[in-house]
Amino acid sequence: MDKSVSTMPRLSACALGAAFGVITALGTLIIGILAMHFKIGHAWVTLLGSVYIGYAATFKGVIVGTLWGFVDGYICGTVIAWVYNYVVIHCKCRRCHIEEVK
Repeated sequence: MDKSVSTMPRLSACALGAAFGVITALGTLIIGILAMHFKIGHAWVTLLGSVYIGYAATFKGVIVGTLWGFVDGYICGTVIAWVYNYVVIHCKCRRCHIEEVK
């Protein structure tokens, strides 16, 4: 029986989600701190605050925004990994598959 086996590596949805979550959380934290202390990036804080409920250039707002950023990044990273893995499994090109005879 011939079986086509993908040679492309699959992504860990949990690991990619966590990586995206950490990066997004750090970004929102840095932007929030810059806006709070140095008055830089208020437009970004306002923009993100329209999506991340409670995110503002205050101590509490920065903490809330950082948590929202992690959750948002985690979900986005997980979805990206799922889509990537789905495409890898269903890809029909020759480079992505080898023929295994059993």
